[in-house]
This record gives sequence, structure tokens and C-alpha cells, in this order.
Amino acid sequence: MDSTVFQNNKPREKLLSLADPQKLETEDLMAILLGHGVKGLNVFELSKYIVEFLRKNQTLPKIEDLLNIKGVGKAKALQIVSALELGRRFYQEKTDEKIQKQFKDDWDFADVPLKVRQGGVHFFHHYTAKFIPQIPEKFIRKYSKGGDIVLDPFMGCGTTLVVAKLLGNHSYGVDTNPLAIKITKAKTMVVNEKIVKEIDDFLRWISARKENGNKTMPSFKREEQDVFLFNGSKDWFRDDVAAKVKNVLNQARLYSENVKNFIETGVSDLLKGMSNARMDTNIPTLPPEPIYIDKKHYYREINNKTREILVYSRVLSQILRMKMALLEFNKETDHHLICQPILGDARELSKYIKSCHLVITSPPYWSAQNYQNLHLLSFKLFGLEIDDGDEIGRNGHDKYQKDMAEVQEEIAKILKGYYGLVIGEDTRDQEHLKIVESAKKNGFELVDTFIRRLSNQTAFSKQIKNEFIYVFKI
Repeated sequence: MDSTVFQNNKPREKLLSLADPQKLETEDLMAILLGHGVKGLNVFELSKYIVEFLRKNQTLPKIEDLLNIKGVGKAKALQIVSALELGRRFYQEKTDEKIQKQFKDDWDFADVPLKVRQGGVHFFHHYTAKFIPQIPEKFIRKYSKGGDIVLDPFMGCGTTLVVAKLLGNHSYGVDTNPLAIKITKAKTMVVNEKIVKEIDDFLRWISARKENGNKTMPSFKREEQDVFLFNGSKDWFRDDVAAKVKNVLNQARLYSENVKNFIETGVSDLLKGMSNARMDTNIPTLPPEPIYIDKKHYYREINNKTREILVYSRVLSQILRMKMALLEFNKETDHHLICQPILGDARELSKYIKSCHLVITSPPYWSAQNYQNLHLLSFKLFGLEIDDGDEIGRNGHDKYQKDMAEVQEEIAKILKGYYGLVIGEDTRDQEHLKIVESAKKNGFELVDTFIRRLSNQTAFSKQIKNEFIYVFKI
């Protein structure tokens, strides 16, 4: 398996990547020490119980104290006591309490490399303005007891649901974007022998068609003319590319709905790069001429008529990586946990979900992106639609605040616990503070506020320098 593809909550891989134990959560360090869980408790649940016990006692535990913790036997108790004593003997120092608290409440994750942020199934599909998995992970660890119902009213590509399931919680996500549902279903799919067999069958099929340079199998040459993918597709795709994309999609239809969706998600992520769209724009845009200058990537000359587009090879690599990541995800998660993406409107949450223990979400901004335009080719290829006329954030500031008030009113109806709101700072109109006041009016108590500094590379907009993480309770 590619070493850059692993679960973002695998503590050993985290430590190897970050090379600094201070950047790991205490529960991660305990999980590394324990190695594995016990029957009925995975290693993350067990480490959480132990860390909670240590925090409450604040003194070095005795072996008999640890044996009273569910899941801790003599071997694990001896491991923990020995490790703590070694730490006391060699490295115990008085540390400035202010520095300790600053580290504990650090939400920047500035030193977390991209391969960790996009590890595991998180890399499946690009998605604008998604928050990094470390945010819901830290929030869920901090405010959840495990086995809770976690909800993300603005699900996006399913980051919260993936993390919630990895940490042993049930989860629901709501989004108006059908592509978001498609991606999340692929990321969280429960695999069985039949599904693995179908994916392997597809991989064998496409491996037999893998291109060698610009050459393609002669049996497909005659099919590479006048291929229809969607209205106007000939403008977006060369004939040879369109033919291969259609072959892949036709093959995907031979499998179960979940596997078909899995393959289509992989193809969707590659579409723009295989099309005639400019490489230097976020929204798919056709250049005026087939030959143009790519202003984003070192001003290279791009020739859409002759450039190498190895469709089968790209899809093969993508689906193979996705398969390996999905298998790892399934090894780390309980198949009985509810993990459900819902195509719906956050302003009607109580229609879909009756109760939850924890809400963590990053809502659209007051000038939201048009996801139908950003993923134009995927929407056209799969016949997807969004009612963008009533999307939150697309109709002015007043309507935005009214919509967000409705969402928070709906959250208040079903939540029994904490609500984490991740939102960018609006230095001009203070829209983020208006949402906080709206939450208070709906009965939420603001219990904590964290500031996350954003770099230009990670910010939704270069004008947004900070992100606020507000923690409410009801």
C-alpha cells in the first residue's frame, strides 16, 4: 500500500509522519503503548477510558487501580505503570502551565502534513472548502463519550462521518449536493466478500486495457468517434477520452449499486484533469483554443489535441488506491455503526433525524461557492442537479442569517449535548458573530471559543485569515 495513504487517526503512522510525540493527542500515545484493544473494546476506546482515569487521579496509578478499569488486564497494567515511571524518572520537569494550555487548545494543525490531512479515505475526491479531519477528530475526542450519535448538518464530502465512525460513533450527515452524497457513500461503504470480488473484477478488466504511452487497444479504435457522454460533451472531451470514459462507466454498471457508485466516484475525481478544461482554473473552463498557456503550473504550453491522457491507467491507479484505503477503513471500524449520508436541507433537520448527542459542522459562508459549477463535468456526466436558487449563502447576507437561524433552531430541537461550529472570520460584516448571537437566541450556551489560523493554501478565501471554532451546549 502507498505509504502516503493511511487513516488519519492511526497513531503510529501519525507519530512516524510528524516525528514529534508532543503533536499527538494523549489518547493516541496511549493507543500506541497498548498496541491493540480487547474483545468488545477497540484500542481507541480503551485508551480513552485509561486517559480519563489518569486525568481524574492526577497521580501515578498503582497496578491495582488500573486493573479496575474495564479491559485492562495485568499485562496492560504493567505496561502503563512501567511507561509512566520511566517518564517520571528521565523527563519529569516543571512545565509552564500557560504553554501546556496553549498546546492543549491548539487547533491550527499547521504542522500536520498533507498526507496526514488527506490520509485514509479522505483523498477519494477533491472538494472545495472542506475542513481537515483533525478538527472533527479533536472535537469528537473532547466532547464525546463514544457510541454517541454525531451529526453534520452541512456534510460536504463526509469528513465528519468518516472520523465519527473511526472513533466508534454513529453518524448522520445532511447535504443538498447529490455529489457530496455520492462521495460520502463511497468513503464509508461497508465491504464484504462480494463487494471486494466485484472491485477486483473491475481492476482486472481495466488492467487488461491499461495504455502504453499514447497507444490504445485496436479493438477500441473504431469506438472512438462521436461518443456521447452528455449534451456538449464533445467540447469538453476528445473522442478517444470520451470513448474510454464511456467504456469504464458501462463496465461499472455491471456491478452492485454500491460498487458502481464507488467506481463512478473515482472517475469523477479525475474528470477535469482528463478533459479539455483549463488546468489553471477551479471552475471547469474551456480555453478559446486547443493550445493555451497554463498560468498556474509554470506557464507551460498545453495542447489538448495531442497531450497524453491515459484514461485507463489513471482510473486503474485511482480505484486501486481507493480500494486499499477502504479496506483499511473497514478494518478500523465497526460495521454495525450507523453511518448515513442524507440528501436533504439543513433547514429541515428534524425531518430526517430525531435526536443526536453531538453536532460538528462547517456551514457555507455568506458568499458560498456554487458547487454545481465547481463540479460541472461530474454533474453533467451523472445527471445530478442542485436547486441552487435557494442554497444557503447564495442570496445575500440577510437571507444567509435567516437561513442559519433556521438551521440552528432545527439543531436545538434534536441535540442533547455539544455543538461545534467551524466558521471563518468576517472582518468586514462580522457575519460569524451574528451566527453566534443567533445560536444564543435559540437556547445555546457558548462554552468555549478557539481560533484557528489559516494559511493561504488552506483558507477558503485568501481574505479569511482566521477560522473560529465555537463550542455550544444545550
